[in-house]
Amino acid sequence: MAIDIRDIDLRRVLDAGPNPIFLHDREFRLILANRAYLALAGMTEEEALGRPYWEVFPKNGGPLPSCLHAMDKAEEEETEEVRLPDGRVFLSRSAPLFDAHGAYLCSRHDLTDITALDRARAAIAASEAKHRTLLENLPQKIFWKDSRSVYVACNAAYARELKLAQPDDIAGRDDFEFYPRELAEKYRADDARIMAGGRVEEIEEPYRAADGQESWVHTVKVPLLAASGGPTGILGIFWDVTEQRRARQRIERLDRMYRTISLCNQTLVHATDELTLCREMCRVLVNHGGFRGACVLHGNGAEHALTVAGAAGLNEEETRWVVAFCTRRAAETGGKFQTGTADICNDLTHEPKLGTVNAELDATSAAMLPLVSEGHHFGCLWVGSREANAFDGETVALLQELAGDLAFGIGNLRSRAERMGILEKLDASLDHAVTAIAGTVEMRDPYTAGHQRRVAELACAIAREMGLDADRIQGLRMAGIVHDIGKIHVPAEILANPGKLTDAEFEIIKTHPRAGYEILKSIDFPWPVADIVLQHHERLDGSGYPDGRCEPDILLEARILAVADVVEAMASHRPYRPGFGIYPALQEISRHKGRLYDAAVADACLRLFLEKSYSLDTHHMPT
Repeated sequence: MAIDIRDIDLRRVLDAGPNPIFLHDREFRLILANRAYLALAGMTEEEALGRPYWEVFPKNGGPLPSCLHAMDKAEEEETEEVRLPDGRVFLSRSAPLFDAHGAYLCSRHDLTDITALDRARAAIAASEAKHRTLLENLPQKIFWKDSRSVYVACNAAYARELKLAQPDDIAGRDDFEFYPRELAEKYRADDARIMAGGRVEEIEEPYRAADGQESWVHTVKVPLLAASGGPTGILGIFWDVTEQRRARQRIERLDRMYRTISLCNQTLVHATDELTLCREMCRVLVNHGGFRGACVLHGNGAEHALTVAGAAGLNEEETRWVVAFCTRRAAETGGKFQTGTADICNDLTHEPKLGTVNAELDATSAAMLPLVSEGHHFGCLWVGSREANAFDGETVALLQELAGDLAFGIGNLRSRAERMGILEKLDASLDHAVTAIAGTVEMRDPYTAGHQRRVAELACAIAREMGLDADRIQGLRMAGIVHDIGKIHVPAEILANPGKLTDAEFEIIKTHPRAGYEILKSIDFPWPVADIVLQHHERLDGSGYPDGRCEPDILLEARILAVADVVEAMASHRPYRPGFGIYPALQEISRHKGRLYDAAVADACLRLFLEKSYSLDTHHMPT
């Protein structure tokens, strides 16, 4: 069944909707309003109808501009946002209504409360403005590229960097328009790798500005991904880190130099000769200091030609190049090298080949540091680096300190060598004198000829077996050679008596250790030679002579000498008896070790003869 439109209750249709709706005539008087509108206006229908709508709602002193405009344009809807003093915002949609003949009937207004939406839009706009302000004022350069590495947008700082009039001018362009090809290709490869990997990357990389100035930047690139996970572009931010990089490199260089100096000082402490010291110092500079090469040269380049004392990191040709270079620099600097002043060459790229030297050193800078000891300039330390301008003030100061330490070490080694030569001569003289003194005793006692020497050699062998150091063994040798020197005070007829000695004669013999002590005590030996001689007939149990000392009061060297003396005496011939041979002598010390003789000394002596084939006849242990 067909519906007659006249049967529809228009008021009920309007009241069914949530939005405020009203109709007005050509004079803007209200002719119909739904329930939502009257509630919004706070009036009854009788109070509202017939009045201009701006006196009811919205109250703004006249018709809305969109309303006027809609009445002028037939069958077109006009919209307008209406802001009320209390902060509410409504969206007004107005349109004229006409009859079947096109005659104007009235206008319809539909109001929608968009206060919440308006506030949300305001908040978004404020946030966008804040972020835009932030981006535009950040000193860092920020850009956005699409998946083809074509620029979409950038901030003002990056636009200024690229000499663009405004940030929007970057859209549609790529890195090849702004950077050298090698950099542009690198940036594009980075973009592709990061988008493919889907991970944020931080890169410290070289950069060249539009004016050609080169620097280093720290770049952070973030891949932009679609909901499906595929890349849509890349967001990048970068900033200049040239100064930070230089500072970091400076700290690393200084730290490396300090560690190098520390290692060089350790080399100084342990060096035993000059050439080894020079080689090791150069090796440390190259292996730990990071230098291309190092060379220690003796001479001053003028009256004394430069010669190599040590080098590292250089082959033979390169070493000759260094010698020629330093010689020429010494001549060109007008005495600067000879006066002990550091000579720095921070550009070796134009350095000519010198003479017949064909090597071209791949170093770009070098330093020559003088070696001066006690005011005497005797050489230089040459150090080369692959880095341009590697020798700044701080590095040179540390290298000068190192050169000073090296010069001091060389001076000390030379002084030590001179002192050692003198000491060796003094030791030889002392040895000859002591041997001569010992010889006078043996001349008076031909039956004991060679006894002191053999005892000294056996005592030294025992001491070595026990692990005594070389210096103590040398003192023991001196004491052994003269241990019977006190017999010079014993009458010759007693020493040469072929018969058995009387008690009185033996008492005279027993005086020889103290007599030897009195002779030797005034000689300034570096060892307790006089005391060793005095105690070599003492026994652990106190039964020895001349003082009857017991174990704690007998020097170890005297205990060793006592065992060696007994073994040699029993094995050798005496005026009053033939020699017993070595094995009875060894039985004697074995039987009485721990009581008369020191057990450790006796055991060492037994090992020499029984295990290591020591022989008194050959006076040495076989190798």
